[in-house]
Amino acid sequence: MELASLEPDAPSRVRGSSRIDLGKGALWTHRLRGGPLLLSCTAGSVWITREGEPDDVVLEAGSSYGGEGRGLLVVEALEPAQIAVAAEGAGRTARASVRAAIERARGSWLVLLSLAAVYLIWGSTYFAVAIALEALPPFLLAGARFVLAGAVLYGALRLRGAPRPTPRQWGAAARVGVLLLVFGNGFVVVAQQWVSSGVAAVVVSTMPLWVALFTTASGARGRRAGEAKAAAPEVSRGEWIGLLVGFAGAALLHLGGDLHAEHAGALLILLAPVSWALGSVYSRSLPLPDGPMAVAAEMLTAGAVMLGISALLGEQLAAAPPPRSLLALAYLAVFGSIVALSAYTFLLRNTRPAIATSYAYVNPIVAIALGILLGGERASAATWAAAAIIGAGVILVSRARPSR
Repeated sequence: MELASLEPDAPSRVRGSSRIDLGKGALWTHRLRGGPLLLSCTAGSVWITREGEPDDVVLEAGSSYGGEGRGLLVVEALEPAQIAVAAEGAGRTARASVRAAIERARGSWLVLLSLAAVYLIWGSTYFAVAIALEALPPFLLAGARFVLAGAVLYGALRLRGAPRPTPRQWGAAARVGVLLLVFGNGFVVVAQQWVSSGVAAVVVSTMPLWVALFTTASGARGRRAGEAKAAAPEVSRGEWIGLLVGFAGAALLHLGGDLHAEHAGALLILLAPVSWALGSVYSRSLPLPDGPMAVAAEMLTAGAVMLGISALLGEQLAAAPPPRSLLALAYLAVFGSIVALSAYTFLLRNTRPAIATSYAYVNPIVAIALGILLGGERASAATWAAAAIIGAGVILVSRARPSR
């Protein structure tokens, strides 16, 4: 019996133990009938959804999930994977459940830390970019930032024994790097020559809506092609509501502000979140290097492209950059690139896209806080109302049930 091809209306029955190979996007289902079950991921990564449980579980190679009771268990391969499934005695299942609980708790903490990183760090990068642009031209700034960060991360990973990316993986990383960093981030840096940080933040906050649109389009293409399930999960109704609420809060945040920008800056800042969203969804289907090496490869390739653009445009330093701008560049390279981009990549692989991209709604709030703390600005009642609405949108997205 080919377990990997089973549909949800024909769940498998496990007796003893089985090893199952799953192609990317393949489904395996099992109906729990009161007895215990231990599921281990021995290769790749899988997404587990269990009927009656509010949260999904992502298993990486070497982690386990223990289940008992009743309900439908659905396993989807996020990449080519192998799972080991065993029906066990109550004592062994209890131990398996404890191990699974530990894995899930560790994963939850990593998700929370990663969200904190992208919320706080990327919220502060608008301020850092504005400081760096006082002395550095835009493409030179962005290219130097990513080449420096990519080289440091790549060297550290190689010293720890990480394998070199294959030519195919370098090609995939270059495609994602161009979409995320050259267009998605580079356009923001260039646009901030004419567009204020506030305008940049509110426009970039539309990015989760573009992710939702691309995710839905990707799922529709997969269904038309006759796939069992699209590689990218569909956006649920609850997530759509949360996304729209969050965008409404971001719009209110700058209501009455100067939303007029020079035409080139306005066009670039509008294209940036579209490109970033496309790269975020597209990256889930590409053969990228494992773990942080994907981030290093993306930054190196994108940084090289931006330095090439800088050379073609004839960008030059008018004078030696002051320490203030160099410190801003260092902050952008270490925290804005290595730390935050690694956290974002982890979120893309271990959470739903709507959660991973929810940072775009929080970043404007961080920018306001920096303005109050460092710039002596004052927040109006409308600003705090917008903050509450944005927070409500993020909560709705994070608590929404995935669509089936």
